Amino acid sequence: VDMKKINEIYRYKTEEYSMDATNKFNIYPEQIPHWLMDWIPGEGGFMIGNLQPGHMDFRFFTLGNLWSVIASLGTPRQNEAILNLFEAKWDDLVGDMPLKICYPVSDFVLLQPLVISQWRILAYTLVAGKLGLGSFHCLPCAV
Repeated sequence: VDMKKINEIYRYKTEEYSMDATNKFNIYPEQIPHWLMDWIPGEGGFMIGNLQPGHMDFRFFTLGNLWSVIASLGTPRQNEAILNLFEAKWDDLVGDMPLKICYPVSDFVLLQPLVISQWRILAYTLVAGKLGLGSFHCLPCAV
């Protein structure tokens, strides 16, 4: 999802059920969180999760997005947008603490030990994603 896609979602018709429907996941525009419009940079984007039809999870999941870059699950433009988002939102995703596994931070207390103990795997995955795309200019930040 990027700014272009969010603007497109706002114009979707809902309750479309055909092979040529533009709203294949039946996303309701009112499900898009308000913070998302201000948070996504112009040249950035990320992969979102599908909880069930019509219910998308718009939180940013670090490991899933980085592995999508490493495994080339997205187009080159989508992969670059994910890494652009990391650079633009470095303070939100890293800040003064280890790399966050989820942004915005989940309400679940169960994620807290994972964020604290597994940040190294997130940092290694970020470096691997940047190396895979040949994006070396922010590697010192990641390391």
